[in-house]
Amino acid sequence: MDQDSRKAMFLALVFVSTVILILAFSFPNAFVNSPTRVLKGSLFVSDAGESRGGFEYNAEWNATLTLYGDEGVLKFVLNIGLGDALLKHEYKVSNVQITREKISMKVEGTPLEMIWVENDRIWGGQYDRHYIASWGGYAPSDEIRGIISPKIFEGLAEHYYVELRLK
Repeated sequence: MDQDSRKAMFLALVFVSTVILILAFSFPNAFVNSPTRVLKGSLFVSDAGESRGGFEYNAEWNATLTLYGDEGVLKFVLNIGLGDALLKHEYKVSNVQITREKISMKVEGTPLEMIWVENDRIWGGQYDRHYIASWGGYAPSDEIRGIISPKIFEGLAEHYYVELRLK
């Protein structure tokens, strides 16, 4: 190769590299999978084992379910409470299926099913039109909705009342 050919090849390489860098910095999300769906809500926990009461511990976390197809991540950020009982704040979800009536999924391999609640009678309508799963060791039958267990969430005692709400 002569000197002019090398110089032309070098300039072409610099030009192509520059274009790639400009595109990468201008459109950073173009190279990352975008979520297919995001649902937001909350996780409420009470040591009373039911929705009302609480002997020593009540807390609520903001909840975000980010999906990429039928898999994703369920994240929690403490909103209010007497400390943070959760030892883990991010959970892998799989086998997610969403219909008008329910959301079913596996959270770290454990089944969880949330049902569509048009009129929320437990909280006086505050969570109308949400998908909800709730259970507690001492909860009356009308407070048990869907399939959920405090055992899913590291740090919670097995009798705690847990209520996950998303929309």
